[in-house]
Amino acid sequence: MRKPSLPIVFLAVVVFLAFRGTSDLRAEETTHTVVKGDTLWDISMKYLKTPWKWPLVWANNQDITNPHLIYPGDRVIITTEGGRTILKIIPSPERGGEEREAVFYTPREIASVKDKSVVLAPQFALYMFSPNLLKGSGEIVRKVENGELISENDHIVISSGSAFKKDQVVTIVTKIQDIVDEEGDSAGYLYRITGMARVDEVVGGLVKATVTYSLQESRIGSIIFDDIPPIKPVALDISEPSGISGVVMDHHGGVVGGATFDLVFVNAGTRQGVEKGALLSVYRKTDALGGDANRQAASFHDPIGVIVVLQSLDSSSMGLVVQSKELIEKGALVLGRK
Repeated sequence: MRKPSLPIVFLAVVVFLAFRGTSDLRAEETTHTVVKGDTLWDISMKYLKTPWKWPLVWANNQDITNPHLIYPGDRVIITTEGGRTILKIIPSPERGGEEREAVFYTPREIASVKDKSVVLAPQFALYMFSPNLLKGSGEIVRKVENGELISENDHIVISSGSAFKKDQVVTIVTKIQDIVDEEGDSAGYLYRITGMARVDEVVGGLVKATVTYSLQESRIGSIIFDDIPPIKPVALDISEPSGISGVVMDHHGGVVGGATFDLVFVNAGTRQGVEKGALLSVYRKTDALGGDANRQAASFHDPIGVIVVLQSLDSSSMGLVVQSKELIEKGALVLGRK
C-alpha cells in the first residue's frame, strides 16, 4: 500500500489508558462508508466507543480541512496492528483525493524525536494549567439525583448569568488539583474537561441540564463553559532549549512522584525560555560526599527522565513525562536537554 508523501511528518501519540475502546476492535479490518449526515464524531462514537478520537483522524488526513467535512462515498477504515490503531480515510473517486493513513505510536516514541512535529492524543488537550481560579459561564450547584459525584445521564442544576438556550451543549470543567511548590505555596491550578451536558430548561439564572457524555466523574462546584473550542490533538513543534534550569514543583498521576504518561509542573516558563514543545531532561541530585559537612559540598546529577512541555505560563510550565527510569519527585532538577 502506497503511503503519501507529506510535507510535515506527524507522529500521533496515544496513551492506551485514554483509548480503552481500541481493545474492543478485532484484528480484521473495519470499513465504514460515509453516508449523508455522517461526521467523524459519529463514526468515532460508533466504532471506537468515544467521540473524542475523531481529532486524531482529522490531524492525520490533510485533505480534510474541516473535521466535519467528509462526504458520502468516502471510506473510513479502522484496523489494529501490533497494539496500534491505524485509521485511513479514502475519499470517494468522485472527489479524486489521495488515500491517507495515520499510525499512532506510544508516548515513548516522542523521547527520541528531533526536528519533527508531534501530535499528541486529544486527551492532553483536556488539561488546563491556570495560574488563577477559573470562573467560566456558570457553576454546577446541584445534582438532581442523590450524591455529589456526577456522571453520564445524571441531571444537574447550573447557576449562570449567561443566556443559555434549550438543547445547547455545554462543557463541564473540573478542578482536579491545586499545584503546590516545595515550600507549600500555591503555584496554580490543574483543571480538566470532564464531560458535556445538554440544556433541558432555563428558569431565570438557573439551568437544568442532562450530562450526555462523561470522561470522568464531575462534582458539585465544577464550572461550565459555553465557548471552549473543539477538542483537537495537541500539535507540538519539538525544540531542545539550552540554558534552562528549574525544579519539579508538583506532579499529577502518581502518588509520590510522576512516571511515564504522568504530568509534572516545573518552576520555569516563558520568561526563562521554556515554550510549548520543549524537551527537558530531569535529574536526581545525588550528594557525592554522603552529607559530610566537614568536606566541600559536591553533587552528581543522574538523569532519570525526559518531559515535553504541553503548556507554558510566565514562570511555570506543565509537562508530560515521556520517559522515566524512576519516579520523578518534587525537587527533581530540570535542565534544557544537552
